[in-house]
Amino acid sequence: MAFVIDGAEWQFDGWSAAEIEIALGRLLDRVTIAQGRRERVWIGDDLQTRSVLWGLSVWELWGPECPVDLPPELRQELAAMLGRAPLYLDEEAWPEGIPEHTEISVSGSQPSDNPDVAWAHHSVRSGHAVACLGLRRAGVHPTVTAACIANVHWVIDESGHRAFFRAAMDVEHDCEATLERLATHAFPDLCFVDGIWRGLGDFAGGYSGVREPLRELLAVLDDHGHWAFTAPPPAIREEDEVPTRTGDPSAKLIQQRFNTYGIVVAPEALDVRRDKTCREARERVFGGRTLYCEWHAKLRGDRNRVHLHPPVSESEDKLVVAIFHEHLPLP
Repeated sequence: MAFVIDGAEWQFDGWSAAEIEIALGRLLDRVTIAQGRRERVWIGDDLQTRSVLWGLSVWELWGPECPVDLPPELRQELAAMLGRAPLYLDEEAWPEGIPEHTEISVSGSQPSDNPDVAWAHHSVRSGHAVACLGLRRAGVHPTVTAACIANVHWVIDESGHRAFFRAAMDVEHDCEATLERLATHAFPDLCFVDGIWRGLGDFAGGYSGVREPLRELLAVLDDHGHWAFTAPPPAIREEDEVPTRTGDPSAKLIQQRFNTYGIVVAPEALDVRRDKTCREARERVFGGRTLYCEWHAKLRGDRNRVHLHPPVSESEDKLVVAIFHEHLPLP
């Protein structure tokens, strides 16, 4: 799982200085986020020498012959990023099809020589998730070489970043180990309690029986969970533009919020907390603090539940995903 910068998009003829600054600044932000999540970002060996504007290389954009005026801070940030970025051609293992098939068509375009996109294309068809970091192109695009067809992600923002890693589970053979390995990348606003992945086998039907609804649930929790548990009333959807009041949302409002996003999340009844055996089954120690994880999402009727705890300081203010189980004991 990695990214490769699509150097073919670095063609700035006809762009204004503001457009170049915005596009490169957005790319730098995305690279910084990827590196912070320990995700590899590759570049091609010609990115720093190829023509990007009027025959000028990227570094000559700040020279006297450049027709656009770009801030020197952008050059400094770009130099720091490119100076650390590894070359994908330096990797010991190359995907099958490299370097033979680098003529590639994107979304039906005329085929052209693009080793950067070809690297992602051949990686995906070999079962290794690689996306392109673009400047303007975004989303999933069919790519075609003489060897094969593959869908490749172009990422320019956070939603596309997460969508890539969520789809990467299918590329890299979706199983328990794949979910565990990719979860913090696909769902970065969730905090998974140590040992939770052993609970995948406690679902009725095992992981294969809940694979799709579990991924859908985690996506909703990642996208909206923190807001649902912490935003003051009365908004029911995060997109609602209504005057807010002070205070925490009620349990009823939290449930309504999740319902609008298509999942069922609810707290346990009071008698569950009062029963020692039942309460302890729902407790997990995290960061030295014992959390009673009474909130639970239902994957299928009353079976197969995911137990949660609202964000706490120990979880870096992330929603805590604590327990996977078919059904914990009741009084």
